[in-house]
Amino acid sequence: MNKPFSAETEQWIREQQAEVPAETKMVADVRLFASDWEIKNFDGVDKDSISPLYAGQSDRIKAMKKKWYWPVVNPVYRLYANVKVRTILFAKMDKKTAFVKLKNKLHVKWKNRATLRMKRNKAFLRSIALTEEERKKQEGTSFTKQIKISVIVPLYNTPERYLRDMIESVLSQTYSNWELCLGDGSDQAHDYVERVVREYAARDKRIVYRRLEKNEGISGNTNAVLSFASGEYTALFDHDDMLHPSALFYVMKEIEDYGADFIYTDEMTFEKDKIKHIATLHFKPGYSPLNLNGVNYICHLTVFRRSLLETNGLYRDAYDGSQDHDMVLRLTTAAGVVRHIPRVLYFWRVHPGSVSDNIEAKPYAIDAGRRAVHDNEARLGREARIHSSCICATHYRLDYQIEPEPVRLLITCRDNEKSLVRLLSSLQERTEWGRYAVTLCDCGTGKPLEIPGLNTVHVAEEETLAAFLNRIIRETAEPYICLLDAEMEIFDGLFIKRLQQYVRQDDIYAAASRITDRFGMVEEAGYILGLGEEGLVLPIEHKNNYSAPGYMGRMYYTHNVSAASAYGMMLRKEEFLKLEGFAPELDDPWALGLDFSMKVRREAHQVALNPYVINMLHGPLLNGYADEKRQREAKQLLHKNWDKMIAEGDPYYNPNLSRDGSFTFEMFR
Repeated sequence: MNKPFSAETEQWIREQQAEVPAETKMVADVRLFASDWEIKNFDGVDKDSISPLYAGQSDRIKAMKKKWYWPVVNPVYRLYANVKVRTILFAKMDKKTAFVKLKNKLHVKWKNRATLRMKRNKAFLRSIALTEEERKKQEGTSFTKQIKISVIVPLYNTPERYLRDMIESVLSQTYSNWELCLGDGSDQAHDYVERVVREYAARDKRIVYRRLEKNEGISGNTNAVLSFASGEYTALFDHDDMLHPSALFYVMKEIEDYGADFIYTDEMTFEKDKIKHIATLHFKPGYSPLNLNGVNYICHLTVFRRSLLETNGLYRDAYDGSQDHDMVLRLTTAAGVVRHIPRVLYFWRVHPGSVSDNIEAKPYAIDAGRRAVHDNEARLGREARIHSSCICATHYRLDYQIEPEPVRLLITCRDNEKSLVRLLSSLQERTEWGRYAVTLCDCGTGKPLEIPGLNTVHVAEEETLAAFLNRIIRETAEPYICLLDAEMEIFDGLFIKRLQQYVRQDDIYAAASRITDRFGMVEEAGYILGLGEEGLVLPIEHKNNYSAPGYMGRMYYTHNVSAASAYGMMLRKEEFLKLEGFAPELDDPWALGLDFSMKVRREAHQVALNPYVINMLHGPLLNGYADEKRQREAKQLLHKNWDKMIAEGDPYYNPNLSRDGSFTFEMFR
């Protein structure tokens, strides 16, 4: 790391007597949030003994756990321990912070209360039910392409009920040009599997059954089934799950309308062997390469052109347990057209024998998933270490092995020297990685800022904020730019690396971060296009706790967003200038990142949001620079320039989700 400031600047910071300590609780919490987590096999271990919630248990409690009545007492004890620990944590906070956190937690609990979830689930099941009229219409649809879809199912000791449910869900498809390829690796104790399948095959010749010579594991068995499939497209299907009757029909529409090479759908998990017992509704984003590195969000249902296998290889048993993640990474990278169907067309059964029931108990699968991501990145010429997140072993944080390249930090400031000292001090004390220089962008209306030893550029009279920053960036020598504001404070010592490692990738033109308020609540974490009062944007995770997992854990892996704030964003100077920078008419700091993000997406490139970069915003950007007039003009300009893109909706926010941006199912449509 280079020495960020001259001796003169360091002396000036000390004289202001506003130095920040290198270590605070929030700094430590942010570092812990992004720590490397070791995954262990806890089989046979008392989970309470390794949980911080129940640490320091008395001998009396340990003895009680061995008694016959412990199952009755345990829920009461857990409630007591939970309340006790959380009370202690709240007591250590200042009263205002504790109140804000408690209010937020209660609000989230209320929005996700059990009665409302049940109501949503019932509404959802009604919304996806196939009517007789719809069935007849789909069955009568004529496609110009005659595509056979091979549904691939390796069988292994499948319970009879699950087996029949699976087969009948294929038989009920409204698209009829399919074959169901079943390869049976069951042992002799489960010979009923063959009997049941042959019963169905006798009634429908589209069912193709082969008894496998031996059980070669999930990858080997799947490859064996693929060997006798004859369809132009392949659909992967697990032996204990079910398809929606319209699944293959909508897949065929994507092939017909878009020439799709790879198609995936939304899905749900259900419990207790009944679809009405919904465990999870997974409404997925459009194709998101960054998300896919962080977790196999595509999962089910996947359908792809058979020729992709011929050029990219079959399943590899070295990745058993996460073989689908490995396959999806390879095929989507090679596919010309990847399409997402925003409909729940796959029903994933959760039961004690399924991987979905407890992936944490299968360390081999976790390790295979990390290797799948690592090896795919290596194939693309990028070396990365893959770490499991602290909330889920199969949510990954990527740490690319790169050497620092020069970055220019542009700090906007408006008549608030005291805040500026705090930011500069936090940069000096906490930044652990990077080669950077600092330019102070003085947007003030009072006496011009002159900080000893610090490069400072002053806004010209009648010059907009966007034009001012464009001018500075054009004159900057460094290849990378990161925009900060005097009201910010640096908590993440590795923020430069965490941003630069993404923006150095050819297809990523901007890498953004999360910004919290002084209570640790999220202010900025990307935006959803097309929502909000004016149909412009809505902030993601706004006012949620920074450590909250987000929808399907998305706040624990880097993901694609349509738009993000320019503050805490890193970009490449060359590409920034190619896209003509910020719209020069913009005079509102909030609008800068939105405008540039949409320019990036217009050129079919990516905006990355790295949630592990967490810094704080103490007050309004540029000390309240953006008045109502500037904000109104900025919104009008964004609508004028980007109305078509905004109207198309956000590809990373599923259309089934609520219009309030809460990532919940939209009940009333």
